[in-house]
Amino acid sequence: MKYRSSAAMLISVVLHLIVGVIGFFYWFNVIPSHRADSMDAIFTTVEKPKTKRITPPKRQQIRKETTRSTNQPNLKILTSNQPTSRQGVVSAAEPTEFRPFEKVNLNEGVAPGPTNIEFKGPAPIRRGVEQPIKKKPKTPERFKSRLVKFIETQEGPQRIIYCIDLSSSLQDLPDYKHKNIIDLMRDSLTFLEPHDSFNIVAFSAELEAYNKNYVPVMEKTVENASAYLANIKSQIHTDVNEHDMLTTLTETAKLSPTIVVLFSDGIPTSISTPDLKFIGEHAKGNGRIFAMGIGMAPNFPGAVMLKQLSIVSKGDFWLVDR
Repeated sequence: MKYRSSAAMLISVVLHLIVGVIGFFYWFNVIPSHRADSMDAIFTTVEKPKTKRITPPKRQQIRKETTRSTNQPNLKILTSNQPTSRQGVVSAAEPTEFRPFEKVNLNEGVAPGPTNIEFKGPAPIRRGVEQPIKKKPKTPERFKSRLVKFIETQEGPQRIIYCIDLSSSLQDLPDYKHKNIIDLMRDSLTFLEPHDSFNIVAFSAELEAYNKNYVPVMEKTVENASAYLANIKSQIHTDVNEHDMLTTLTETAKLSPTIVVLFSDGIPTSISTPDLKFIGEHAKGNGRIFAMGIGMAPNFPGAVMLKQLSIVSKGDFWLVDR
């Protein structure tokens, strides 16, 4: 009997253990766990709050005042045949007809007077007709040639000699071209300053000097020299042995000019085979040479010699018609 009860207990324990194990797994499969392995969610985009734009109120139109402003109220002026009482109330034995008057600004001093009040403004100010100020037209600046500009760039008093070639080699030069050169020289005379001085030398068969010494710059001397230049062709004298620009520069160097204005065709007759280096020697003692030519090409031998003289003397060379 004791053996059977122990076996029965063992069988009961085993059965309960099996039922417990089966129940344990069944319980966890049926009842949801407290741990959440997943969750359902809906994602939406949150819009930024819109900023409400406040429109500023429109500017109120300022109404023009017809009268001057005052802090005191506008009152009507009343009249009576009785004086005012202490309380400021007007009394009258008999009612007097009151007529409304215009409103009076209390800022303006109103003295007691008759019932009819007239406000007179200030007497109108009479103004003469204002004439517009007329600006004087600006005097147009005088045209300055290349020769004038060259002279003006030199500092201090200048001693200028105008050398004009009237040799036979220039006889075929048209009159208007010759006149063009002469007019440029005449114009430059009017730009000289009182501390300057000048002279004129024409060379052909002989040297013709306008004056033995330099002429001072004055209104009368400039007019006389300009008239002399206008008739300079009358100084032409032809000969077999003529002066050229080289022999002329040798003579002008004796007067120690600061500027020599030389007009020539550049063809020397005193030497048979001109050399540029030798020609440059004639520039010594003549200051700065402003050489002028017309009716020739830049590569013409005479133009090349004139340019060489201006380069050696640190002057300038101008082909007028180019």
